[in-house]
Amino acid sequence: MSALSVDRAHSRDRSAYLAMIPQLEQQGFLRLPADPALRQAVDRAFTQAGEFFARPAEEKFRYACPDWVEGYRELGPEYSQVPERPDLTESFSAWNHNRVHAELEAWRAGCPLHGALREAADLLAGLVRDLFAAMRDHFAPGAPDLRFFDATYTQLNHYEPARHSRDLLQDPHEDGHLVTLVTSNAPGLEIQVDGEFVPANVTPDHFVVMPGSLLSLMTGYRVKPGYHQVRNSRRADPRLSMMFFVNPEIDQHLAPWIENESNKGIDIIARANAAPKQFGYPSLEEILSGRAATRLASPPVADAAQ
Repeated sequence: MSALSVDRAHSRDRSAYLAMIPQLEQQGFLRLPADPALRQAVDRAFTQAGEFFARPAEEKFRYACPDWVEGYRELGPEYSQVPERPDLTESFSAWNHNRVHAELEAWRAGCPLHGALREAADLLAGLVRDLFAAMRDHFAPGAPDLRFFDATYTQLNHYEPARHSRDLLQDPHEDGHLVTLVTSNAPGLEIQVDGEFVPANVTPDHFVVMPGSLLSLMTGYRVKPGYHQVRNSRRADPRLSMMFFVNPEIDQHLAPWIENESNKGIDIIARANAAPKQFGYPSLEEILSGRAATRLASPPVADAAQ
C-alpha cells in the first residue's frame, strides 16, 4: 500500500483512500501510516500517559468526570463480554463533544494528557473524514457526508500485563462503533483474520482501522465487524494503546450506503445510541447529555488477576 499524506496544510488525494476500500472489504482492516505531525502527537500522548498513570490514585481521580465519561477511569467499569471479566486496563478519555465545557480547560495545566488527546483527535478526524468520503464514493456516490466529530472520542488505555494472570487482558469483541483507529507502543492486540486471531503488529508509526458493526450496517455487511482481543504479554513495562472511537452524531438521519436484507428496517442511529451499553456504559445520548454518572459504576474486580 502506498503511503498516504495526511498533511493538514494541503488537500489530501482521496483517490488513495478510495483504492483501499476493496482491501477493507476483503481483509477486514486497514493500516494507515501516521504522518510526522500525527506521530508527534501520538508520542506526546504516550509520554504524558506514562507520567499520568504513575500518579497516586487520588491524583488521577481529580481528572475524572463520570457525568460526561471524561478523563480517568479505574480498572473495572468496562468489559468486553461480561461484567465478571472486566478489561484489565485503566483508561483516560477525551470526548470531542465535551469541548463545550469550559471547566475542563482547567485540566490542561495539571493534566497535559487531556490536551494531548484532543490534539491527536483533531488530526485523526481529518483522516477519518477523508476515509468516510472515500467509502461513500465507493458504496453510494452522491450520498450526504456522514457526520461524526461531536460523538467521537479519543481514549488512552494503560495496561500492566505482569500484574495479571489472565491470558487475555481484553476478551474478544467488536467495538460497536463505525470504526476504531488504534495504535500502541507494545504487542498484545490481536485481530481476527479468516476466523483466527493473529497479532496486529501495530506500532506508533501507523494506525490500524478496525470496522465496527455500525459500519457493517452502513455497507449491508459488505464490510464485516472487526473482532479483536488483547493478549497478555506478561511484560513488566506498561503497555499503552490509543484509540479513536468513531460514532455517528445522533442528531442526523443516517441511511445505509447499501440497503439489503441484512439492514432492512434497522435504525442505525438507535443502534449507535445503545451500543455502549453492551460494554457497561450508558447510552450515547446519556453520555453526550451529561447524564452518565448514574449509570456508570464499577463492579467488584476481586478476580481481576485470575
